[in-house]
Parts: sequence; C-alpha cells; structure tokens
Amino acid sequence: MEFSPEPAPRRADPKQTSAAATQLGRLALTLTWALTLACYQGLEQGDGDDAGATSTSTSAATGDSGDSGDSGDDPQAIAPVAGPTGLRLLTPTQYRNSVIDVLGEVAAPAVGQWRSSIAAAQGGVAVATVEDYEEAAIAVTAQLFADPEARLLLTGCEPAASPDDPCVAEVLTSLGRRAWRRPLVADELARYGQLAADVAQLLGGDPWLGLQHAVAGLLQSPNFLYRVELGAPTDPSDPLHVRLDGYELASRLSYLVWNTTPDDALLDAAAAGELDDPAGLSPQLDRLLASPRARDGVLQLFVDMLDLDVLYALQKDPELLPAFTPTIGLAMREELLRVIDDTVLQQRDYRRLFDTRGGFVDAELGALYDLPGPFEPGFNPVTLPDTRGGLLTLAGFLAINSGEASTSPTMRGLTIRRILMCQTIPPPPPDVAPELPEPGDDTPMTKRELLQLHVSDPLCASCHQFTDPIGLALEHYDALGVYRLTDRGLPIDPSGDLDGKPFPDAIALGGLFTEHIAVGDCLVRNLYRYATGHVEDPALAPVITLLRDSLVDSGYDLTAAVDALVRSEGFRYATRSPEDLP
Repeated sequence: MEFSPEPAPRRADPKQTSAAATQLGRLALTLTWALTLACYQGLEQGDGDDAGATSTSTSAATGDSGDSGDSGDDPQAIAPVAGPTGLRLLTPTQYRNSVIDVLGEVAAPAVGQWRSSIAAAQGGVAVATVEDYEEAAIAVTAQLFADPEARLLLTGCEPAASPDDPCVAEVLTSLGRRAWRRPLVADELARYGQLAADVAQLLGGDPWLGLQHAVAGLLQSPNFLYRVELGAPTDPSDPLHVRLDGYELASRLSYLVWNTTPDDALLDAAAAGELDDPAGLSPQLDRLLASPRARDGVLQLFVDMLDLDVLYALQKDPELLPAFTPTIGLAMREELLRVIDDTVLQQRDYRRLFDTRGGFVDAELGALYDLPGPFEPGFNPVTLPDTRGGLLTLAGFLAINSGEASTSPTMRGLTIRRILMCQTIPPPPPDVAPELPEPGDDTPMTKRELLQLHVSDPLCASCHQFTDPIGLALEHYDALGVYRLTDRGLPIDPSGDLDGKPFPDAIALGGLFTEHIAVGDCLVRNLYRYATGHVEDPALAPVITLLRDSLVDSGYDLTAAVDALVRSEGFRYATRSPEDLP
C-alpha cells in the first residue's frame, strides 16, 4: 500500500483556552520549551530528559531476559526476520485518544499531519505542527486544571510550589508513565518537578499553574509524540537483530488493538517482564481483544487502509450531484465502519465484507440508496437493494474513489488493485497525458468508450488492462455512489474480467473477491504494515505466510491473524540498520 502526504488537520482552537490562561501559558512558554523544543532540533544521546527519543534504547528499558532470539518451544515461531527499528509519530486519532487516556475525559483535539499509521511512521513534523502540539497541550491542561474538582480527581493531592513536593512527584510519576509509555527516570522527574516549581513562582506562586505546565510539557515531549521501537540486541555477535523491550511491546500491542496508549495493567505486565515472550503476551492480547475498545482499535486498520477520514470533508459538485449534502460524508463513513464491524468483527469472516447485503443508514443515506422509510433516528440496519452488495457498492467507498463531479473507473480500479489486493500498478509514463479525451456535445460517449480511446496507446493499455475492467464494473454508481442506469444517456455495461474470470456486474465482482487469494493475502499485509509502521520486504515472507495461514485456517477471522502476529518474531523483534550502530 502506498500513502501520499496528507494535509494537516485543523489546528487546535485557541478559544478553548480563556484569555487569562493563554497569557499565563505564554509567560511559561520559555520554561516549557527549554525541556521540549531541543528534542526537535536533535539532542545528542544522553542530553536532557528527552534524549530517550533519539537514542538507541529507552532510558527505562526492562532488564533483558537473556533470550538470544531462539524460538524455543514456541510452535508458532518463525525464522528470525523482522522489520526496521524506528520512532513512530502518533496519528491525529492516536494523539487524541492518548491525551484522553492520560488526563481523563477532556476535549482533546486530533493533532498531527499524517492520518494513517504507516504515513506517520515515515513522515516528519512541520514547524506549524509543533506549534499545534504546543497550543493543544496548553489548552487541554488549562481547561482541566482550571476546574478544582477535575484537577483534584486527576491528581489526588494538593501540590506545593517546591521542586521536592511529593504531590508533584507523584502526579508526574503516574501521568508520565501513561503518557510516555514507560516510567520516567530520576533525572526526568527532577527536571519536570523543577519546571513546575519555576512556573509556579513565575505565575504568582500558584502551584496548580506550575503543575499544569509541567503536565503540558509531558504532552509536548517527543517521548509522548513518538512511539519508540528501538529495541536492544540479545546476542552480542549480532548487534543488528534486536528485541523490543517490554514497554515498547506494550505500546505496540496497545496501539494495534486499542489505538491508544497502554493502560496501567499492560504497563505493569511490561514492568514485571511478562511481555518478554509469547506466553506472556498472549493473555494481555486476549484481555485487550475482549474489551469493547478493541472495536475502535481494530477498525482503525480499515480507516487507514481505505482512507476513510477523507469522508469528514467530502466535497462534491451539488449541481451535478444533487444528493450531496455537507453531512452525507459523515453518514457514509459511519456506515462503512458498521458494515466492517458486522462482517469482520461480528461474523468474523473478512470475505463477507465483499458480498454482504447488509447496510446501515440514516434518513439521508437511506434516501441516497432509494430505500423506503421512515427511518428511526441514528443508523438503522437494512437490507441493501438488489443493485448493491458488498464493500465495492457502498456509497462511501464509491464517493472516495471518484472526482467531485464524475466517476473515474481507473481510480476505482487502481484503489482496488493497490489497497485491497496489494498489487503494484506503475504511474503513467511522463510523456503520456492521463486525462480522458473530451467527447463532443453531439457525440455522447460512456466512460467505457472514452477509456477505449484513451488506451489505444499500448503504453497506456499495459496498465489500464488491470485497473479499468474492475472500475468499469462500478459505473452504475455515480461519483456520489447513487445508482444509475445510464451514462450520458447511454446504457452502462458493467461486465468485465478479473484475472481471467469473467463477471456480469459489480455484485458478481464482489463474489469473485470472496474467493480471490490476493484479498486475504493483502489483508494480512495491511495488518502487518499497520502494526509495525513499514511495508514488508521479501525477507519478511515467513511472517506474511504465517499470518495468511492463520487467517485462512480460521475461516478468515482477522483476530486469528492478529493473535499470530503478536506471537511472531516479526512483532517482537526488529532489525537495526548498520549506520545506526553506536
């Protein structure tokens, strides 16, 4: 799967903070950034409290059990191959979820540049986004600490304006462990305790304001904004092969299943060394999967895969597509999530995603599907019309993969090949214009006819033969996903061929997907990429084979593949690059 750079989400609203709190926040900014900004400029190893984010190991790594990477008696063990080490920036959703899990039910914004987990793992941080992080941390903590009851509930004690205050140390220890996904070491606690005392003195001696800015500093630290997956060697003779420590594994597991920072139970298991082998990881995985939170966490895999967050700001031409409204994109996104939940997590069969007749609609989406009402408030389970069946015919999928006014069979086919089948289609040659020819007003042509003219060049045909037959199968649905019988007044032919197997229409195409080997193989590849933050290389074939076999043997139950992944060395180990060696 390939990801393109994505625009930064809306910046945190400064109005969330009162004018007084904003002024105080600015007064304390110099002290706060003394601890955090230097990390974005590149600290040397051991320099400062945030050096753990740039060094080759975390400062609170658990003791190594001495495991040399040998699989021992693990029946699911594989060859010792693993992906690269690295630092993984939180996605906007992960940022919001993590802030809430650290501070409680606060109005946390979704801050960050990269919507998907793998893009965040590979992308950088723009200056404007650093400012967003600062504004969000100050705003959220100001809101919380301005409420006497809420701040006392969070802290459990009354702070004093002293760097040695036990209340401040206790709060920083507790919140810091959740925020940084590991315990703070003594120097880090001392520096943030000093920050709280200095800010309190600067702002009139109020210890609550000092503690607020110390907590805001925790949320601006790279130790919070980045997920550390650096590991440590288990065999002196092979310094490139490393095992993630307990806290790194707790973080990787929690973000995989819950899409948020680890809870106290998972961090306790890491501290006790229980995550150092598959036997200890397994009960924690079972606990996380049994939680209702697993629904949103696992569904985030599909949000990443299908780029569903673009539906938050869906734009279509309302003159040419009168069914479009500013809110219909949100309804489409919710339906997709509910259908994925029903097929993948409830029926536990990924194949049903491609042939299900079930949908979930509100009144607006029901009208788009031409379903008889009335509908109850919220989303209603429905049987889709005979003209629809499966993911490929749902309005949200169709709308994402179209232009603002017109369908694009090539775009739709390309998405299916790349995202659902993990197949690589090269871009057009630089000297080939990708635009379709414009038909004359007196000679209307369907998209099929226009594409036939376009691919008369053999350079174009070599790639379009893989994308267009699939995309043309979806031509009965316009750029918003509304069903239609004609295109420019001409009848639509939705028939085609999928890798040698003919189909008459989109519903039959969905049926072929339930049997296609590439579909399950691609799902586990996307799972691996989502969990580890990188695209697999050929050396990781044993990992992918293990996941695919687990998926197929379980009747395409995604949770079986998740279980196999967490137990695998591909999840617990990583590989350093030679240039990263000390």
